[in-house]
Amino acid sequence: MFEPNEVLKTLTGRGLVTAEGCGSVRVRYRVIVERREVGVVAHGTLHGSHTNLKPIWLEPDAQLRLANGRRLDIAMTDLVGDTAEFESTGPVGTL
Repeated sequence: MFEPNEVLKTLTGRGLVTAEGCGSVRVRYRVIVERREVGVVAHGTLHGSHTNLKPIWLEPDAQLRLANGRRLDIAMTDLVGDTAEFESTGPVGTL
């Protein structure tokens, strides 16, 4: 049995965010990996240039490449200044 919204791990580091038709953006990230009723999900924040993040925010699908080389499919849900919030959109797997 598991606790609802059980935090499995928190990752921080520097990575790249990409989306089709947009240039890649260097970011600092904080990823929270949780176990929920629907399975393992990830969400967190990205810190980078507002000007560079805005085109990716307007796209429905993006990808975050973590410092360890792993990739996470994400959707940016909010962008305020140089900080964006995101949620995972695909399988999280082992990060």
